[in-house]
Amino acid sequence: QASDYTVAFTNRGARPVSWTLARHRDARGAPEEMIPAQGAAVRPLDVETGDPAVDARLRDALFAPSAETVAVTGAQDAPLRFSWSDGELVAEKTLVFRANGLVAVTVSVTRNGQPLPARLLWGPGVGNPSAEEREVQGYQAPRGVVFTAGVVEPLEAAKLPPSGRDFAGVEWVGVESHYFAALFVAPGAAAAVRPIAMPARPDEKPSVAPVAVVDASRPQPVQLFVGAKDHQAMAKLGHSLERVVPVGDWIGPIVVALMGLLRWVQSHVGNWGWSIVVLTVLINLAMAPFRHYSIVNGLKMAKLSPEMKAIQERYRKVPLMDPKRQQMQEEIGALYAKHGMSMGSQMMVGCLPLLLTMPFLFAFYRVLTVSVELRGAPFLWISDLAQKDPLFLTPVLMGVSMFVMQKLTPSTMDPAQQRIMMLMPLMLAGMFLWAPAGLNLYWLT
Repeated sequence: QASDYTVAFTNRGARPVSWTLARHRDARGAPEEMIPAQGAAVRPLDVETGDPAVDARLRDALFAPSAETVAVTGAQDAPLRFSWSDGELVAEKTLVFRANGLVAVTVSVTRNGQPLPARLLWGPGVGNPSAEEREVQGYQAPRGVVFTAGVVEPLEAAKLPPSGRDFAGVEWVGVESHYFAALFVAPGAAAAVRPIAMPARPDEKPSVAPVAVVDASRPQPVQLFVGAKDHQAMAKLGHSLERVVPVGDWIGPIVVALMGLLRWVQSHVGNWGWSIVVLTVLINLAMAPFRHYSIVNGLKMAKLSPEMKAIQERYRKVPLMDPKRQQMQEEIGALYAKHGMSMGSQMMVGCLPLLLTMPFLFAFYRVLTVSVELRGAPFLWISDLAQKDPLFLTPVLMGVSMFVMQKLTPSTMDPAQQRIMMLMPLMLAGMFLWAPAGLNLYWLT
């Protein structure tokens, strides 16, 4: 037991039957359970030797534990050893629980004194997503994940071959869901990810879940991480574990910075919903000068739009490659000069604000997508910002506010295009009905 998690084992197979996270709560308010509840032939920390008969005996064996209870206190490691023998087979599984959150796992199996190969398994899947979580737009079912040669590769269980996929020289391998992960850290080890058929839930079709496998025959122990995909906490553990959090490549640094800023705001505001509102306002204030230039540019363009259309209409039937097209460009240049503008500067003023602001808007969207802190966080009538708005108020208000903003924004588009653009708020509101409430709150703000 540690301040962050509690693990309960059965001595039958020396396997964990519960791994709960104290800092994260499920829909009932209980600590989040990482051990999948669905029955399957494979269970977390099973041992494989390559001999099915031996594996079956190990799963059914009653191991003797070295202690009834162990606790991590301060920086002191807490070892727990399970051992079993029937005279022919001798098996030992040792787990060292560390204060940093990683668990060192060592396995040895011998038959008549000869060592057998040993592989550790985690699966099927990780955690127990509720029906409400599975309904949310963007829900990610548990899948395998492997980190090799600096590349993170997610592996959808349904797309894996029946025998799975083998990997050589991994840094880590495991199973992830949207917010949680179970990862074996074994630099340079052989590993695999396999699919396993799962019994159907009520009113649902049978599914396929991932199982992670790692070689545990090497002298050095396999390290195990089981917990939330918290980028900041995982970065402190090393081994590039934080790479399992999909912050993105080119916007990743912005996402990580905004994550830290959101936490800082929350530490002062005390509510994740209001923190989203405050940080969104702060971002928009920072971007206000660029938007101001963009709006001013739009107003100028709206003034010269009738004259621009008249010039374009005169040359409408002139082919693109006709030299007369050059005359049209000269007339447009003269029109810009008449209004104290230039074509080059207008292109820059029109595009630069968008190019500068969009990365931050998308980055904050990504922050709200991957931040485990929003899971179970309440805001006014919303009980969980990671779930859909129960009253659908935020997506509806977002659509209405977008419509109003579009009406107020000067436009140089023709009436037909403007009518089409007016449908966009309705379409986006419909698309976001089942999106997480935190994202809707952000777009609305």
